Amino acid sequence: MNIPLSVKVVVRRILLVGGVALILLFALCWSPYPWRLYHWLSMPEAHLEVVPEWIVVLGGGGIPSESGLIRTYHGAQAAHRFPDARILVALPAHDLNTDSALRRMSDELVMRGVHEDRIHFEPRGSSTRAQAVESRKLLDEDAVLMLVTSPDHMRRAVLTFRRAGFPHVGAYGAHDTSAEGDMSISAEDVDSKLLLPTLEGSLTLRYHFWNHVGYLTRFAREFTALCYYTFKGWV
Repeated sequence: MNIPLSVKVVVRRILLVGGVALILLFALCWSPYPWRLYHWLSMPEAHLEVVPEWIVVLGGGGIPSESGLIRTYHGAQAAHRFPDARILVALPAHDLNTDSALRRMSDELVMRGVHEDRIHFEPRGSSTRAQAVESRKLLDEDAVLMLVTSPDHMRRAVLTFRRAGFPHVGAYGAHDTSAEGDMSISAEDVDSKLLLPTLEGSLTLRYHFWNHVGYLTRFAREFTALCYYTFKGWV
């Protein structure tokens, strides 16, 4: 099969551009910029000057899941910080029986010391946009909200809720935390006969580089969603 020369040229250029892009991304992961992009998504400037009336916990992947558990954990922390605020848990659910992820999130909040009388539900919204619209049907327009969601999802969530009619929306990012102990490797921890380097005392290759790969992946996904929401006029 004879492939036209023009097709070969196009394929070569695509491979060349792809290779250069891959090298640049690899180099970028050794710099602090992936974290800065991720931090921008967390919208640190969205702080409230007043005490929130509602703490809105966006459900993520439900319970159990990484996003659902960490958002619920921080939702409980926010509830203890603002004891007069009510909690709205937003997650799609067909009903509120004990097997639903929405009810399990409520149980998780109660387990962490939040009184069940403070907890309310928004079970209809199946996207950030829908959750904002459905929350607007349940809450007053002038209600002061504090959103609890993953840091990379925060900017889109805050802007979407503001666009849906809530002028007072703040951010409470569900950040994870690093281990407090010393994670570096000493020479005594490994077999000295190995030919591979032990990377003693270095966390860059073991953790930081791969964390930055994750930050870039999350940024690419969330920035794409943010562009789509902007195009639709939802933010």
